[in-house]
Amino acid sequence: MRKLSCWFITGAVGIMILHSIAVLPYALAALGFEPWEDEVFIAIGKDYGPEAEKRFRKIMEIIIANHDKPIMEKLKLANDTLNSIPWIADPDHWKDKDYWATPFETLATFGGDCEDIAFAKYGMLLMMGVPDDSMGFAYLETREKERHMVLIYRENADSPVYVLDNQRPEVYIGAERRDVTAIYIFQNDGRLYIIGDDGNKRYIKNEFADRKLEKWAKGKERANQNRKRYEKYNGGRLLFPDW
Repeated sequence: MRKLSCWFITGAVGIMILHSIAVLPYALAALGFEPWEDEVFIAIGKDYGPEAEKRFRKIMEIIIANHDKPIMEKLKLANDTLNSIPWIADPDHWKDKDYWATPFETLATFGGDCEDIAFAKYGMLLMMGVPDDSMGFAYLETREKERHMVLIYRENADSPVYVLDNQRPEVYIGAERRDVTAIYIFQNDGRLYIIGDDGNKRYIKNEFADRKLEKWAKGKERANQNRKRYEKYNGGRLLFPDW
């Protein structure tokens, strides 16, 4: 597994045109992804309304049409597509002070805050074949002392860290963002890095191999419930990667 420790030592803050319907599903299946059955979207429409069904169909079309594109195109597409989700504060949207919504919840309800949008991008990119261990989440503090979360991507130790931020239209290199303080980063597998950031230099203060964040764990539980709920409409296959 690729480690994130090298991501910050360098100072970086470390998803429509369809292909042939007759051929593409088999090619995608070979890559570990199969498009959802039509019954899934119909069921989503019954549960969340026709607009939610349209959103999920649109996202699936984008994933299918761009599954074999270069990574940077996928990152830009995910950022462009999901930055259109309206920002809604957790107390207003979820009646909870700090609720970490799953990608399914965010798309179904069409709203969320920075964490929710970052997680939605992560889920979309996973379905597009972007490796799990190349992505993580950076928890930041702005100059106004507001807490903020972004999705980060790094291909390898020699590559820059790219940031997908709901407050920025472009995918940018983390080292360019000096107006925020890095607090910690975490990955799906439990790796957590506490970051020291004096405004000029960022470094790893502490590293944990298997730190379970409570809100992330609860989100994964809800994601698993959604998968089980809809897999009967999808030929018994899970909807999202098992994250």
